[in-house]
Amino acid sequence: MSEFDLSTIGELLSGGGLSAISKRSHVNTADVAKVLSEGIPSMISGMKNNASTDEGAQSLSAALSDHTADNTGDIAAFLKGADLKDGKKILGHVFGDDQAATIDGISKASGVSKGKITNILSMVAPLLLSVLGGQQQAGQQSGGFSLTGLLGGLLGGGGGQDDSSPIGGLGAGLLGSLLGGGGQEEEKPKEDGILGGLLNLFH
Repeated sequence: MSEFDLSTIGELLSGGGLSAISKRSHVNTADVAKVLSEGIPSMISGMKNNASTDEGAQSLSAALSDHTADNTGDIAAFLKGADLKDGKKILGHVFGDDQAATIDGISKASGVSKGKITNILSMVAPLLLSVLGGQQQAGQQSGGFSLTGLLGGLLGGGGGQDDSSPIGGLGAGLLGSLLGGGGQEEEKPKEDGILGGLLNLFH
């Protein structure tokens, strides 16, 4: 099995996918990118927290399996037709009691209203589950698969991260990298691992 590279999603979203989200949410592409730079690591961090218990891991694994068969061949079409009701349910499970605080943090960081952020993440959530579900399926077939290992790897190992505050940690660094802020634009994606490379594609 080849190494999982989440940058595939970034390549797709930075093209027709990002435009599809923009049109459906009525938010310009630059602001959509800001939301995703905070929202994607926040969702993965939430999944990692959920997977830290046996019950949570089983529930997440089942959700990933349910979305494995989703037709994501045409990302723009998938996002245009994404079930927002299903997406909002996913967000509820991923963020749990932290959802309001997480969305509020993304809103403050991006300048986008909380309602539009919820819609944007609700479009992307099923796509993220589908991609992660495919990786889970491949990993289980090859043996030695660890869901928490996969999610932790996507967060760059997460050793120094405060999982309860993804916005203030990983998300803030990724936002700065995405927007070209500071003098470490070339180094930041390397420090942030796969997600840094993913979000750097939104330039």
